[in-house]
Amino acid sequence: MKKILLSIFILTFILLVVFNYRIPFLKQNGGPWSIGFGESNTFPENISVEKNGKYPLEQLKIFDDNTKFLADPFFLKVKDTFYLFFEHKKIENHAEIGLLTSTDGKNYKYRGTALKEKFHLSYPQVFEYQKNYYMIPESQGSNHVLLYKASRFPFGWKVCDTLLKNIKLKDPTIYISDTLNIMLATDDKLTMYMYQADSLFGKWKLHKKSKVIMGSESRCGGRIFANKKGLIVPIQNSSNGYGFGVSLYNLTFKNGDYTIKRVKPFFLKRHKNIKEFNAGMHQLDIQRIDNKYYCVYDGNRLVNAEKKINIKGSLKMNYYDVKNWLYQNLN
Repeated sequence: MKKILLSIFILTFILLVVFNYRIPFLKQNGGPWSIGFGESNTFPENISVEKNGKYPLEQLKIFDDNTKFLADPFFLKVKDTFYLFFEHKKIENHAEIGLLTSTDGKNYKYRGTALKEKFHLSYPQVFEYQKNYYMIPESQGSNHVLLYKASRFPFGWKVCDTLLKNIKLKDPTIYISDTLNIMLATDDKLTMYMYQADSLFGKWKLHKKSKVIMGSESRCGGRIFANKKGLIVPIQNSSNGYGFGVSLYNLTFKNGDYTIKRVKPFFLKRHKNIKEFNAGMHQLDIQRIDNKYYCVYDGNRLVNAEKKINIKGSLKMNYYDVKNWLYQNLN
């Protein structure tokens, strides 16, 4: 009996060590978010966050002293202007969608609120479709996935369709093309689902292989980017708390089925020497513009050097990571 108890104790100890290594029982104390941006001649192997420009929290507070943070940047370049939409969280009330503009992609000016609702808004994925401008923000507070259309871009956003009804999903991320229309979104149980339709305004329904991925990397972290090998999907890594990093995954389709594989772990991660991003990063929008690759991203800063106990969160994340490993390898 003593040998059995000793074996159980040793096994439990080993598991706890492994769990703590993967997802620490103490997590860092992250704080407010800021935005960064930059460009490169080729698709970047690494983003030069240290050399790139940034629009920090303090800069936005000059124009709106009620600002708590700015995060989740997405952009469009229309004619000669960059339009950067972001989650604008204020000290009072829920977050709304703010707007920055620039004519050179380096010097941004705050243009105010682009979209405000009675519920929380974030993750404002903006895109052009058939010569019109649309936005799919995270709109869990409405209990739907809503599609907005701009009547006078970059303002005048109104709901034009409800893509998914009576469901709460985090960071819905869409990809529309002539041959493929998909949407990825994550529920509260750390499971990412795939939806498909025959067009943007078609009937969105679950893919036959509906569960894409689950666990500590299971929530989209930006726009899906297409290259010759397939689709690149930024996915958040929450191993050391929410907003710790972004990994890139390849999503490849064949005969109606798909495979997903992590190809660049921690493509974005915290930068200890940059105050605005020394806690982590969790959002990326990269597009090919004028034969260059332009990107926007966000990051948060450490409140202090203290750490918070995260035993429950670590066990939960590790549990879902084990489930994900079984799912990916047994299906």
